[in-house]
Amino acid sequence: MSTVIIAEKPSQAKSYADAFKIKNRTKHYIELNSCNTFPNGAFLTWGIGHLVQLKYPKEYNKPINTWDLSNLPFMPNYFEYKVDPKKYSQYNAVKQLCINADLIINACDVDREGSNIFYLILEHAGIRDKRIQRLWINSLEVDVIRKGFNQLQDNKKDYLMYQEAKARMLSDYLIGMNLSPLYSLKLSKIANFESTFGVGRVQTPTLSMIYHRQLEIENFKSEPFFEIHADCSKDEQQFTAKMKLKEKDKCVVDKIFEDIRFKDYARVKDIKRTQKEKQAPKLHSLSTLQTKANKLWKYSPKETLSIVQKLYEAKLVSYPRTDCQFITEQEFQYLNENLESYLNMFNISSELIDNRSMRKRFVNNSAVQEHYAIILTRTADVEKINILSDKERNIYEEIYNTTIAMFLKEYIYEETDVELIIDDHSFYSRGKVDKQLGWKELFNQKENTESILPEMTIGEMVKAKPFIYEGMTQPPSLYTEGQLINLMKNCGKLLEDEDTEILKEVEGIGTEATRADVIEKLKHHDYIKTQKNKVVITDKGRLLARSVQGTLLSSPEMTAKWETSLKKISDRQQTLENFINNTNKYIHHQITQIDNDFKNNQLVNSTGHSTVEIDDPKMIGDCPKCKTSVVKEIKGKKSIFYACQNKDCDFIIFKNTFGKNISTTVVKELITKGSTKNKVKGFVSKKGTNYDAYLTLDEEYKVSLLFDKKGG
Repeated sequence: MSTVIIAEKPSQAKSYADAFKIKNRTKHYIELNSCNTFPNGAFLTWGIGHLVQLKYPKEYNKPINTWDLSNLPFMPNYFEYKVDPKKYSQYNAVKQLCINADLIINACDVDREGSNIFYLILEHAGIRDKRIQRLWINSLEVDVIRKGFNQLQDNKKDYLMYQEAKARMLSDYLIGMNLSPLYSLKLSKIANFESTFGVGRVQTPTLSMIYHRQLEIENFKSEPFFEIHADCSKDEQQFTAKMKLKEKDKCVVDKIFEDIRFKDYARVKDIKRTQKEKQAPKLHSLSTLQTKANKLWKYSPKETLSIVQKLYEAKLVSYPRTDCQFITEQEFQYLNENLESYLNMFNISSELIDNRSMRKRFVNNSAVQEHYAIILTRTADVEKINILSDKERNIYEEIYNTTIAMFLKEYIYEETDVELIIDDHSFYSRGKVDKQLGWKELFNQKENTESILPEMTIGEMVKAKPFIYEGMTQPPSLYTEGQLINLMKNCGKLLEDEDTEILKEVEGIGTEATRADVIEKLKHHDYIKTQKNKVVITDKGRLLARSVQGTLLSSPEMTAKWETSLKKISDRQQTLENFINNTNKYIHHQITQIDNDFKNNQLVNSTGHSTVEIDDPKMIGDCPKCKTSVVKEIKGKKSIFYACQNKDCDFIIFKNTFGKNISTTVVKELITKGSTKNKVKGFVSKKGTNYDAYLTLDEEYKVSLLFDKKGG
């Protein structure tokens, strides 16, 4: 019997191969020796991500130009696929192996996208009536891989996951192929410059949330408020007490303050001490890890996913694309058995260990469906840890800390609430003292959370000088990229990790695996940019967000319902065909309503003329060479460059110049002044030496280096 194993990518295939003896290795597959798991051996091959993808409408056997509005809506009866030309030889090798196979094992990532990659290959290759089994593992450790291949599952659940993934793929494709041309052509006319406005089922509602936060900030009117505080002290230890009073009307505060303005002492009326405990943080899902990494180190969600994927492939952590924050009893058992080895990795005292029992906060078999939380693997390899980059180590230690923290003592602190009386007016102050750091000792606590009050007794007098405190109400803050992940996960509700326990079933938008890409798409389309880790909407993003207000494209709640409907496919409560039919109805509605939407959102007036004034975000400046046209930023498939829009002019500047990505500011300086005022830093020579240099346009308007302006 011939067995073929299909991995998602070469690195994954290599990890599988490491668990068995290799008979032969080729460019396209690895042949495994016969063993107890594979009595007749096996052929291990791989995709390179997606080998098969949907064709663009213009590539169909009967090409369709969706950038001609008369051809919309584009709703094919049969979707056409193609093989990525760069991956054709690998596809042919996989196809031939599958044709000759008796058993085909899907060993792609255990998620919907992994199922999609696998079945698209088989369907496009015409592979039918073959026995298919599914490898279902959450770690790339050798023992886990061997156990997984010895306990293969049937493909019933796997195929339903594929149906869900395919429905998501086709729905997103239809929306993109129809609504992106529609909005691009319509909005380019309104904005008076040509641009592509990418529209998506998840990215556009996310943009809408960013837009609404921007409006909240812009429309916020800061107002003064007044409180009465008192600077207090005892035994030279100072603290502040406050009245429970916050007034916009200063006259109200002045009237109260007149009674106590010349008082110098306060009487201690009441002291309450409460000991509190705080449990260790929950284990990480991908989204909580992305949010935490962005908050601590300002890593983008995409960067965090890339880092944790590397740690997974290095067999240091479990599968990263998980939406679960629980583990099963099985994972808890191996963590418990290896606990001493984990502690020794970072010389952590075993005296901190307090609880080796299973707690529902961390261990919940029923809450784990496809993947458990991101935790440590059985591998406690210090040598691997020592060669990690700083960023990789940060992410690893965060996962390490949350994994180990569930075994450690609770964090215990004491809160002291004091009530002081100044001339019959109550003032309040709260102190906090750490009694047991417990699990907090694992985490780097940069800030001192303690606020220690002096020892006081009821009835005694302490020094107190009242004063009026004047503050200003503050607008909400711009979102960070980490908060965007949180928003998408919780459907527009910005929640802290602990708060999510309140919502037992939260309908989110996007998936754990796709949310980082959604943010990257918003950047790619020039809808948003990040400034000091804050997300700022651009004029182009604002225009699209305005245009979709009041439509389903602006509604995260509706998009979340789409996600719920998609999940019903893998639960047999919804069909792929029905979901696509509903998508088509929605697209048809949007096409017929778009002009009315523009009027309702005041993008055009009653006569249909634009009311929008917006600068082309890709406009850099006038061309210095032909002087008849303008230079615009162009994003090609492989590079970004700045080119003159005059077809007869060859002026061009590449963003990657002399091996360094130069900023738009530098490009503008070259175009307007012919050279940079200051040296551009960070060039690297062929020998690896760092150097700085001026950039200048030579006589042929090509960019050249200049090391000394005086000497030329």
